[in-house]
Amino acid sequence: MKKISALTLALATLILTPAFADDTESLTVSEFEFKYGEPWIRQQVTSPMRAGQLTYDHEDEALADVDLVIYFFGAGQGGGAQANIDRWIGQFEGTPESKTEEKELGDKKVIFLEAKGTYMESMGGPFSGNKTAKPDYTMLAAILPSAQGDVFLKLTGPNDSVAAMKDAFMAFAESPFSE
Repeated sequence: MKKISALTLALATLILTPAFADDTESLTVSEFEFKYGEPWIRQQVTSPMRAGQLTYDHEDEALADVDLVIYFFGAGQGGGAQANIDRWIGQFEGTPESKTEEKELGDKKVIFLEAKGTYMESMGGPFSGNKTAKPDYTMLAAILPSAQGDVFLKLTGPNDSVAAMKDAFMAFAESPFSE
């Protein structure tokens, strides 16, 4: 009897393990289901303007962890793509190095932005006058268009920290379009 119980337990473990081995989580914002796993850690949103917030937890302690913020305001809200790109670039001192790219994903044209320079971090929200200069910073952003309202992804951090996780950002942004 003990052999049958042990065998049953072993078989149950083998059958159930694959179901728990996949650590992929998801976050649905508007029509988009974003998929992610470690080292992304979902955080409690810190503002009612945010639809989601994740931290990329670098294993390398020499690199700073980077926060990704997801914004969704609803149909006709949040401004157009170019207005947001201009505003984001304007969050840097002077004229930062920047490039935009439009990628066709599914039936959507997703716009990506990468900007580098001295980021003027705003304490107390984007319209606050309290700004701290953060030299050698990179911003990665994406705009996912939707009739329900565009979804905006944005992260900023030290150049080396963002460079080390850029592929993970792209995978997150493109995840609603992957099968």
